[in-house]
Amino acid sequence: MKNSFSLSKFIHCTLIMLIIACFDVSGQQAKKISLQGFLKDANGKAVADGSQDIIFKLYTQESGGTAAWTESQTLNIFGGVYSTHLGKTVTLENLNWGASTYFVGVTVQGTELTPRTELTFAPYSLGSPKAQEVVCSGAVGDVKYSILNPTQFAAVNGNCWVPMDGGSMVGSKLAGIIGGSNVPDGGGLFIRAQETETSTNDPDRTKSSTIATVQGDDNKTHNHSYSASVSVSGYTTSDGEHNHTYTDNYFVATNKSQTGAAANSIGYGAGQTLTTADAGSHQHYVSLSGSASGTTSDTGVTETRPKNMNFYVYIRIN
Repeated sequence: MKNSFSLSKFIHCTLIMLIIACFDVSGQQAKKISLQGFLKDANGKAVADGSQDIIFKLYTQESGGTAAWTESQTLNIFGGVYSTHLGKTVTLENLNWGASTYFVGVTVQGTELTPRTELTFAPYSLGSPKAQEVVCSGAVGDVKYSILNPTQFAAVNGNCWVPMDGGSMVGSKLAGIIGGSNVPDGGGLFIRAQETETSTNDPDRTKSSTIATVQGDDNKTHNHSYSASVSVSGYTTSDGEHNHTYTDNYFVATNKSQTGAAANSIGYGAGQTLTTADAGSHQHYVSLSGSASGTTSDTGVTETRPKNMNFYVYIRIN
């Protein structure tokens, strides 16, 4: 099934990755041109994997004009990258290679993408006795970091490599070896070596752990401690002042002679209630000491991250 997409959201990025003309001088081998390109959407992501009908045209001018040569092909797209040879079904023999400069136009779903790209040749003459093509580097299943974008990377490493972005690898050699239908998605992730027979550096994995599985971010168990000493001493406020009441029976002496009585008389008068003066105010000396403990507040950002540098990551699937 061919993928469909909106042309308004479709970008053809760096069409010509490597172009090499190759044919036998004797004319016994057909002329072909090795061509690779990268298709991505307006957000910069590779278009969906699958087949696409693409029409290639060669013009003698950068824009406008009539195509001097046309060929239609159905190509498989992996990670936005396609690779093909011009001249598979329509001969290139009738083009005037010595006198003209050609520009490649790419038409997808009826619309030719712009700009056209000038067709240039590697430092081999058109009469080279055999094709000169990029041989895929590495081995199936290899992973590489690179500062080259997908188009540039495939130009020097071969189109058997695709970005490790979770795209389809159906029908590839890698899929036939390990199974599965998609390459691992390594976007934004650090790559970590698998545990060996004797290593225990990753407490959450062993040598038997499934390869290319994502492990969530985490922090090693730890804590932060703090302690505080407290020492307080001094006097309390004054308090405790009070008084008491009491009954006082007082002595009464009457001189009868003063009143004309015959004799003096002595006795006690009725009792009365009295109050003592206030007394007893006091204070105490106090000395306190102690300690406090607890947990510090959170700080930091959304993930545990050392200093790092970002690269493209590719995996060889064929």
